[in-house]
Amino acid sequence: MLHSSAFVAIEGRQDVQAPIRFDPFEVSPDSGELRRNGVRLKLSGQAIQVLLNLLERPGQVVGRDELQKQLWQGASFGDFEHGLNAAVNRLREVLGDSANEPKYIETVPRRGYRFIATLNVERLPSPPVLSEVAVVAETSSVVRSRVRTMIWLPAVLALLLTGVLLIGTNINGWRDRLLGQGPKPRIRALAVLPLANLSADPNQEYFADAVTDALITEMGTATGPRVISRQSVMQYKNSKKSLQSIAGELNVDAVLEGTVERSGERVRVTVHLDQTSPERQLWSKKYDRDVRDLLGVQDDIARSVNNELQLDVSPEQHARLSHARVVDREAQDAYLRGIFSLIHGPIDSQAAVDNFQHAIQIDPNYARAYSGLALAYLDLGAPGGGDRPPNETLPKAKEAARRAVELDPSLAEAHVALGDSFVSEWNWIEAETEYQRALHLNPSDANAHVDYAQFLSAVGRHAEALSESKYAVELDPYNPDRRRDLGWNALRARQYDFAVEQLAGVEDNGLGWAYLCKKMYPEAIAAMERHGRYGRTPFYVASLATFYGRAGRRREALLLIAELKRTARHRYVSPLLFMNAYSGLDKNQTLTWLERGYEEHDEWMVWTKVWPLNDELRSDPRFQALIRRMNYPQ
Repeated sequence: MLHSSAFVAIEGRQDVQAPIRFDPFEVSPDSGELRRNGVRLKLSGQAIQVLLNLLERPGQVVGRDELQKQLWQGASFGDFEHGLNAAVNRLREVLGDSANEPKYIETVPRRGYRFIATLNVERLPSPPVLSEVAVVAETSSVVRSRVRTMIWLPAVLALLLTGVLLIGTNINGWRDRLLGQGPKPRIRALAVLPLANLSADPNQEYFADAVTDALITEMGTATGPRVISRQSVMQYKNSKKSLQSIAGELNVDAVLEGTVERSGERVRVTVHLDQTSPERQLWSKKYDRDVRDLLGVQDDIARSVNNELQLDVSPEQHARLSHARVVDREAQDAYLRGIFSLIHGPIDSQAAVDNFQHAIQIDPNYARAYSGLALAYLDLGAPGGGDRPPNETLPKAKEAARRAVELDPSLAEAHVALGDSFVSEWNWIEAETEYQRALHLNPSDANAHVDYAQFLSAVGRHAEALSESKYAVELDPYNPDRRRDLGWNALRARQYDFAVEQLAGVEDNGLGWAYLCKKMYPEAIAAMERHGRYGRTPFYVASLATFYGRAGRRREALLLIAELKRTARHRYVSPLLFMNAYSGLDKNQTLTWLERGYEEHDEWMVWTKVWPLNDELRSDPRFQALIRRMNYPQ
């Protein structure tokens, strides 16, 4: 019988993990050492552990919650945040990496981190042959032969089984490697170009645009490449530019494009996914379906692209993509017309409301229609462009958003709408929860980043607000509204020069306000008067009154306030417009109109804590009482 020490020699052997190499660096998982060109670098503790966690799954997102469970279990949230940020910063310092232009460690906003460089991992040494195992000398050759069989047969069977599993399931791309196929391309940014409308009826443009918008939303749910927002890609509708030119302008690695044709009860969609450098087609498919199954087509396309690029999808999104519901044709058509009204300027919010309500009337369980209805109501009550009192529109928006979330908790835009509703109620905790949930479901939703940034700005978390705004610009680089949003957040952060820099390049009245905050009154008035060519809106009149009043032109300011009051007789005018108009003239009137804004639940009240013109009111007891009633987080 074989001596037991032989088994001890085999079972007690500890495999040595091979070093992991990338560029000039080498990491030893066993010793926890990092070397550069053979020279050991000073990196230890949680920083090296974070790096090892990232190296275990190169190209994949390692969530912040995973790192917390493994390395900071039991630590407070504040200690965890500080420790993780310090570890990642130390890693980048040692690796010579940058958060803005990463070579090794990429930050995935609101999610975690990803190692993005190419690894060169050494093969493990082959297991020792049987003769290398210390076997008792007197053991007979027959026993030795039997032992060899006992040891090697399970190993061979395990190897065969592993090969079958790797080829059958293509885990981590092993089927492609074993069968000689190249690795999947690494795509960091993706654009969905406007689908061409091949229908004979030009009135079907709304259908093609709405399908494009839906595909952008679906593709953004994957954890992986950032997906360029629709406002930036719509400029390429009917464009004759080459794929390479478009990709270069948008700074993307891949483009999804195609056509859509609607004929009666049928819809035909043809799409193909192209890598831009080197230029090659990665995937293509044609769909010919009943128009009621349009959601199924969209989900199938998103699922196919995710599989092709080996992207991570949250369990919620995976479940939704796998179980697309059939929608009544008339309800779907009404929904798409509502979306068309919302995404094309000038926004016709009432038309959008009518279309969404019609869709819901036909299909009471249509979650997307409820989400669209919530957004349309929020637009109707917006002080800058709506003409309805917010205490009329906000309850309806919240009700519709809640219903959308109940019907489909995986719908990111529904959580954004619900977050907006909570902000308008000054329910700050619930609002942030909804925004973070939306960003978890769709990390590439520029609108979610914009609205979350505005929330952060409103509560005074300016650094975070600017970070979110800048990322929204990355997702939607050719949409001037994103620069405008960044500029306004900079203004509220008292970064006036940066605000001027952002707002000077867009057609927005914010430039005048930035100059006003710098006390550059002639420049502020000139900028606002130039903006008057877009119409004599209540916002324009109130802004000019504010500027005149602060520049000492009292009589002209009072004339504009009188004009604003006449306008308020036949349409809703935000009390906050009057508050600003009086701010350079009459402190009592300023506070009176601010309190009226609180009573009417005006949406612009959210800026009360951070609005620069309110700095001169902060010592007043009426203002302090108002801030307490709005329950801002400390």
